Amino acid sequence: MTLSPVLRAVHVRRSPQDCFDLFTTRVGAWWPLGTHGLFHEGSAGVAFVDGALVERSLDGRTAVWGRVTVWEPGRRLALTWHPGGDGSTPTSVVVDFLPVEDGTRVEVTHSGWEVLGDGAAAGRRSYAGPNAWGWVLEHFADTAERRVDAAAGLPGGDLPDTAALIAASQAFLDQARAGGFADPSDGGWTAAQVVAHVALTSAALAAVGRELLEGRDAVFDNALVESRDCLDALVGAHAGDLAALVEAAVRATDEHVLLVERLSPGQLATKVPARVVDGGRVVLDEPVPWGVLAVTVQAGRHLPAHTAQLGALRAG
Repeated sequence: MTLSPVLRAVHVRRSPQDCFDLFTTRVGAWWPLGTHGLFHEGSAGVAFVDGALVERSLDGRTAVWGRVTVWEPGRRLALTWHPGGDGSTPTSVVVDFLPVEDGTRVEVTHSGWEVLGDGAAAGRRSYAGPNAWGWVLEHFADTAERRVDAAAGLPGGDLPDTAALIAASQAFLDQARAGGFADPSDGGWTAAQVVAHVALTSAALAAVGRELLEGRDAVFDNALVESRDCLDALVGAHAGDLAALVEAAVRATDEHVLLVERLSPGQLATKVPARVVDGGRVVLDEPVPWGVLAVTVQAGRHLPAHTAQLGALRAG
């Protein structure tokens, strides 16, 4: 028996091209990885890499969710779908970006249940429920329209002030892009490891942001993003290519900013238990208002310190 596709859609007040770009290049910013990912709060994000949608954990594990079969910017994305599976029995997901009078209808069609055999009906039900594709698309729409609402001055459209965070991120990325780094003389991190650390720190901060958005208890611990093993795993995943690592950091820092912008004042004021180690020394071990750690400390201390670290590697 053929089972009907699951069809879910959302209206977004942005152009089809804008929607396609956000859906594909910043999927980790809006996808609810805490509940709809394989690594949950340990996720370092999900992204399209070499024609596949891949989730990565903070400790370096990876999982392929599916492979792209159609990539038509501003119009359509299609991919096989098998999160957590080996790809031998993939279903099919098609995302259409349809222009409407005041924006875009983003429409997801999920089909091909028959490949699941006796589990076909159950598989379809799992994606048709209230916490499946409809829920995921609501997260996409919320992310897509935040800046639209703010620009229009609509009630509730105020965004947290992320200007300093964006500027500090850009200064770090500009320094990283400049290249010309020497190996450290003191046994410290290489430039590639520094960039990997910033990318993973942004991912870890984003993971806490997702937990707060969905009303769950969150904890921040930077042990993994300080681990050389984890840093080297990310460096190795990009074959040691500094330019590729920088692009990973661009994606991670952008996604962190987008997640901060989705948080309410109350969520930013939430005290999150935090343990931060720097160079083997515990520098913080107490609850901290999330906005202080995720925005103020990042912009005023963490990112500038690593920007200077890269500068010293060049000067040395």
